[in-house]
Order: sequence, then structure tokens, then C-alpha cells
Amino acid sequence: MNALHIEEVMLANMDRIMRLLRRRPAGKQHLGRGAYRLLSTVAEKEGISTRDLAATLGVRPSSLNERLLRLEENAILLRERDPQDQRVFLVRLLPGGDALLEEVKAERNRMLAAIGTILTEEELDTMIHVTEKLADGLEALSDSKEDPSCP
Repeated sequence: MNALHIEEVMLANMDRIMRLLRRRPAGKQHLGRGAYRLLSTVAEKEGISTRDLAATLGVRPSSLNERLLRLEENAILLRERDPQDQRVFLVRLLPGGDALLEEVKAERNRMLAAIGTILTEEELDTMIHVTEKLADGLEALSDSKEDPSCP
């Protein structure tokens, strides 16, 4: 097998895995990529400012505000002005957000348990090592503004 074909197969498999990991049970709302991280960050840092939340998540504030608006419309979280600085918005989970976060955590735990039945501990260790190396390498390429498709 030539190297390009192997890389194409690897990317296709990674796409397939990510699609399967994002799949939601029937009837569950889909909150988009990174919803778990967003909700768990707000739960851990109740009253976090939108600016700090954007920095923590590594997203642009404008992109975050679009997401927050959708979550507000679904009664998952609330943005309110900081009493000490009216220019700042603070984010808090509503009871519906707490309940949703618990559901998402339970779903993630079920997925982790399933993965544990598919891969051995040694395979998991190897996968962690390889995925960390790949993520670090891609981040380094992105940070240096290099095109990852160029050798």
C-alpha cells in the first residue's frame, strides 16, 4: 500500500469514528460540536464571562455568542450583565442545562464503557499516545500557519 492510500484510509476511518461518536440517541437534541465542553466549563465556572469562556474554549467571541443565543433559546443557560461591569456578560446554567449536562455525561460514560469492551488496555494506551502525538503535531502546524497538506 502506498503512503498516500494509507493516509486516506486513516482519515476516512477517523471521520467514521467521529461521526459515530457524535451520533445521538433518537429524540435527543443535537447541540453541536463541543457542547459538552461548553456546558461542563460553565458548570465548573458558574458565572464565567463570555470573554473568558471564549478564551477557555479557544473560539472567537462572535462564534460563541451565536451558540450561547441558541442555548438561551432552549432554556439551557442564561447570560446576564455583570453587576460590577455592565459591559460584561456572565454565563450560568439553568436547571435545564444542569439536567442536559447530566444526560450528556451519562451518554459519554456509556460510550467510554463500550470503547473499553472493544479495545484492550494496551490498545487504549497506544491510541492515546498516537492521538496525542497527532493532535500536538497538527496544532504545531496550525500555530506556525503552515499548510498541513504540504510536505
